[in-house]
Amino acid sequence: MNKNIRTITLILITTVIISACVKNPFKRVTDPSPDTTIPVRELQDYNTNPEQARALQEEYQGTLFYKGNSAKRYVALTFDDGPDNFYTPRILDILRDKGVKATFFIVGKQANTFPEVLRRIALEGHGIGNHTWDHPKLPNLSTVELVNEIQLTENEIHRITELKTRLFRTPYGSINGTIIKELQNMGYKVIEWSIYSRDLKGKTKNQILDVVKKEVTPGSIILQHCRATIPGQLNAAVEALPEMIDQLRSHGYDFVTVDTIIQK
Repeated sequence: MNKNIRTITLILITTVIISACVKNPFKRVTDPSPDTTIPVRELQDYNTNPEQARALQEEYQGTLFYKGNSAKRYVALTFDDGPDNFYTPRILDILRDKGVKATFFIVGKQANTFPEVLRRIALEGHGIGNHTWDHPKLPNLSTVELVNEIQLTENEIHRITELKTRLFRTPYGSINGTIIKELQNMGYKVIEWSIYSRDLKGKTKNQILDVVKKEVTPGSIILQHCRATIPGQLNAAVEALPEMIDQLRSHGYDFVTVDTIIQK
């Protein structure tokens, strides 16, 4: 009897050790591995490296933009990752009340889920850009996968709004020369940003306002979000938005869509 117990115990211990050494069998195949994905909380603000941004924009002149025309006192508000049915409508209400046109970079899967919100974005005259189907890190994709992500989203935007867009923003701002050239061949303008408001970083309303106030210059493209993955994550950003608009206007800035701000 004792021998049987010892045998069973040994088998159980061995099983636990083997299990600990094996990858989680329930991990979704779509989950990114830790060393190949840049979390949103680590999203780079290109104002921290303006030389690199200027060099890239010059290298891919007419295709890649971190800033717009600095000769005019314009700024462009941009909102990524939507639409949703919680934050996006609130943002649209504020923009309507303030008479501001912004640009929304649309995730195809979200558009498919909330077509009526995307339709409202279009009807209210905001700019629309492509932000892939489900927000992958593009350097991890094959060319076929990259094209598929873009075309699926483009088709969905057109199905819902009857509009076509030639604006594209990379998820996480993650990009390389091969991707830029592929997007260029597809006829897209690649729109990154010069100011990240840190709206997904747990900042307070006043901290968000301070970031934009300190970093804004003519031609700035301001990155914000209109969908959160954590409840309450964008509350401070939505609260800050009306004051941000008033603050920038008081300093002589006009608000335009990305299509306008990248024109020479």
